[in-house]
Amino acid sequence: MRIALILTGGTICSRTAADGARRSDVGTAVTQLEKGYRNAHPYGDLHFDVTMPMNSLSEDLTPEDWRTLLRAVADVDCKAVSGIIIAHGTDTLEQTAAMLSAALIGIGVPVILVSAIAPLTEPQTNGHANFAAAVRLIRKKLMPGVWAVYENSDGEMYLHRGFELQQCQHGSISFYSEGMRRVSDVLEEEPVKAPPDRLDRTVLRKTAGTAAEVLLLQPYNGLRYDNIPLEGVGAVVHGTYHSETANSLRYSPYAVQTLLMRCQAEQIPCFLAPCRMTEQSYGSSYDLVQAGAIPLEDMPLPLAYAAVWLCLMQGLSGGVLTDRVRQLRHRLDSQFFRCCI
Repeated sequence: MRIALILTGGTICSRTAADGARRSDVGTAVTQLEKGYRNAHPYGDLHFDVTMPMNSLSEDLTPEDWRTLLRAVADVDCKAVSGIIIAHGTDTLEQTAAMLSAALIGIGVPVILVSAIAPLTEPQTNGHANFAAAVRLIRKKLMPGVWAVYENSDGEMYLHRGFELQQCQHGSISFYSEGMRRVSDVLEEEPVKAPPDRLDRTVLRKTAGTAAEVLLLQPYNGLRYDNIPLEGVGAVVHGTYHSETANSLRYSPYAVQTLLMRCQAEQIPCFLAPCRMTEQSYGSSYDLVQAGAIPLEDMPLPLAYAAVWLCLMQGLSGGVLTDRVRQLRHRLDSQFFRCCI
């Protein structure tokens, strides 16, 4: 069996430098990952096809790094490998997982992101366990799609759909998602037939180009929309509070309507996520949609940002842009927590 191993950096690829700070070092990490796995599975027949397209802590990643990662995935021959493992940092793991989920719809193998709470050489790390779980899931033929696997502080190993992964909170060493499943339970599921590979790699490589910036905004009391620069912005993705609301106090610099008026003057689409397309629960979100905010239903904010970013990179605009973003979300529902035959 062959598995493509893509190392990007982060804690799982880091070492503690002389100054006591952790620095990304993918060259050392690949040795540690393979050595750790071989020691635990000395008689395995597994071969890793290793690429190291970048060497960055995840908090330092840029849109260009995302494009580099997309090119690396597009270059993998999915007919020759059983899966792809991507070693990534924890700080922005949910953002890259959302981006890959939207970009790799139709891929014929599982793509599993792995990370660690501490460098691989430190005893408290869960990096080796996370990596071994990813290998085991690929061996068992996990359904194609983008996934994240992570051992939480309760000692359980969990599998997450990439687009549902939530940010790890301050002071926590655990990841959560709406549909998270224990890896042991997933491995016991009845197998289903895997769908064929339908990923358009030509489109994926075209995505690795340049595009206008996507401005991501999260609401908070005191955010003034008249002070936000829009130069070079191709689209705005605006988050909502837990009730899918945001400030809609008309004629106020703190109201989203102020931003909407500015965006409309510059022909910049402004998306609201998550937000129901119809029958908004509160008058505030209803008023914002009526004022021109584009609702993205059932779209976690990282996924909404990633989907808009990808579609802009593909040169889409107007109604086509909105339709494609919404289609991406619906297509992700086909990613089941199952192993396949």
